[in-house]
Amino acid sequence: MSKFRLNPGTPFKGDMFGGNAPAGSIRNNTNSNTHNPPHPPVLCSKVLADGREDSWLEYVPADLDPESRPPLIISCHGGGAQAQMQFDETSWCYIAEQEGAVAVFPNAGGTRRSWLTEDGQEPKPGERPSMLDIFTENPDGRAAESAHHIQFLKALIQEMKAKYHIDEGRVYLQGMSMGDIMTMMFARVCGNLLAGIDSTAGPSPQVALFDEAGNLKGFNCPVPVYQSRGELDTIVVGPVAGKETTTRQDVNAVNRNFWLKVNECDTLPRLSILDVNNFAFYTGKKANLVFRDVKHRAHGQTLDDAYWAWHTLFKGTRRNPDGSITCMDTDYSVRGDVDAAALCDGCGYAYINNSRVKLEAPAFIEPLCNFDFASRSLQTYKEELYVPVSFLTQYFDIPVDYAPDRRSAVLHCPEGDCEIAEASIATLWDGFLRSMFMPTILKDGVLFVAVRWFAEVIFGMHVTQCDGALYISDHHGEMSKDMAYIIRDILS
Repeated sequence: MSKFRLNPGTPFKGDMFGGNAPAGSIRNNTNSNTHNPPHPPVLCSKVLADGREDSWLEYVPADLDPESRPPLIISCHGGGAQAQMQFDETSWCYIAEQEGAVAVFPNAGGTRRSWLTEDGQEPKPGERPSMLDIFTENPDGRAAESAHHIQFLKALIQEMKAKYHIDEGRVYLQGMSMGDIMTMMFARVCGNLLAGIDSTAGPSPQVALFDEAGNLKGFNCPVPVYQSRGELDTIVVGPVAGKETTTRQDVNAVNRNFWLKVNECDTLPRLSILDVNNFAFYTGKKANLVFRDVKHRAHGQTLDDAYWAWHTLFKGTRRNPDGSITCMDTDYSVRGDVDAAALCDGCGYAYINNSRVKLEAPAFIEPLCNFDFASRSLQTYKEELYVPVSFLTQYFDIPVDYAPDRRSAVLHCPEGDCEIAEASIATLWDGFLRSMFMPTILKDGVLFVAVRWFAEVIFGMHVTQCDGALYISDHHGEMSKDMAYIIRDILS
């Protein structure tokens, strides 16, 4: 494993495409982050397919052993961008240094610099080709294997194998935005050449992946998949059937479900929320899928995306000579949070330690109101998720004694007994009266409490909430919209 240090750089706040950024500059915003690499990549060009000259950047560690049979990582830029921007915005060069890998960054070429589209006149600023056209040309939603960019990437893999003695079972493809769409398409056409893909910030529209009956459209074979999204990304490419208004989360779910079906991932996922990183780990009979949604992130890729992809999936995957996939745990494998719990408004189940557990009654949301003296009216200040008191016994493993009429109860907590009563915002905690966030509620004969107060105050846990879903764990985390979507789907 190579040793390297992070190089300092000069802050740059210019055009996000960085065409005029001076050497050594670093750009940071909600879309992208850049870095000053250990050493620059090498620009290469050659006629590899269709008699057309293509170009790419190669990053090879200075101490790479040519006999080590290194893994190969190919990283595709977004629409309208180019290889240098993709190199600057990813940390694949650091993975290459640490893992003894070769990282390659191809250029789509042409004036449009867009994958899978025929080059035409130079577009106006901000103009992009219609991506729906890419998927509707063929009935099975795939590009033809004869398409130039498919042939280019196939030939590029062969070129790197010959040049660097690449391990044929460890070829990985990643792409951002339209590069994600290129990655997804190549995996569907030539997935047998890959040991894993990293689809970042795409995604592909439903019309490309499923027919009107909900059946899968064309694919070559199962492929280990890592998908990364940004919560603030609002780009929607085409509608989703059955949705009056298609959200980005709906489209992300379609892309996730495509590979879940292909890879035969038919069990519930293991969840983990680590600061802003929201993970769902799916195990498949044919191959695994890792889904990551990043809180506070817009359309783009995080600088650490390569590390998450490598250490949660790629490092442990290999394409065997018979075409099957080997998926092994790595030192950095994340198997889901231990003893965490997920709940959702209107759902009659909880997800405790990555297993569905039935609740005594469905959870629900109640508003916390503020009395506005100017208008002499109550105004909603925030909302809290209510759960049956019996959930506390299920999750925290504490006994509860109910009064005969079940309008009050005593919870026997580790730090002292907590007495609660219908309609009261107070609790007697080891004889000390404490005011909770919200009052205890009796509903249809079941006693409910606002779960966040008990999790945080009584048990010292961390709670994060989003779109009616709530997650409890023993460490800090910030739930994203896609994680809330996944939790609701699990518990509905």
